[in-house]
Amino acid sequence: MFGFKISLWTCFPFSIKIRNKTSATKYIFIGVFPSLNMAVKRREQALQDYKRLQSKVEKYEEKDKTGPVMVKLHQAKEELRPVKEDFEAKNKQLLDEMPKFYQSRIDYFQPSFEALIRAQVVYFTEMYKIFNDLTDQIDQAGITDDQRQKETEAKLSELRALSIVADD
Repeated sequence: MFGFKISLWTCFPFSIKIRNKTSATKYIFIGVFPSLNMAVKRREQALQDYKRLQSKVEKYEEKDKTGPVMVKLHQAKEELRPVKEDFEAKNKQLLDEMPKFYQSRIDYFQPSFEALIRAQVVYFTEMYKIFNDLTDQIDQAGITDDQRQKETEAKLSELRALSIVADD
């Protein structure tokens, strides 16, 4: 019927490009989240330790200022200092890194989207060419719609005659 054959495989490279350029990139980006979650959990643990020791210091400050209480207060403050520094360092690191990570998503995904758009341009350009070729073949003068219908029916009859086609 038509001298031009359309293969389903013409779409296959397009789908592979889409999957490779978008899905794979997304999964790699998502792979960063466990380390961020761990950093947030470490910060939360440091915050709990800091609050626990801070309440201990406050409890000793509220008690009478006797010798043993003052010693315990001094020890609690000494325990609190490195924990406070640890919490502040972890908190500062997250406050610095989280906005950078959030902004990096654009830089990270932009090449993927560019590749997707390029693949779409190639795909739709090829489909446009195929469509134009088919339109040119259909619009050829000298073949009427009845002739084209008979030709189509003849091709379908040939296909139905094959042993691999089930009867309706």
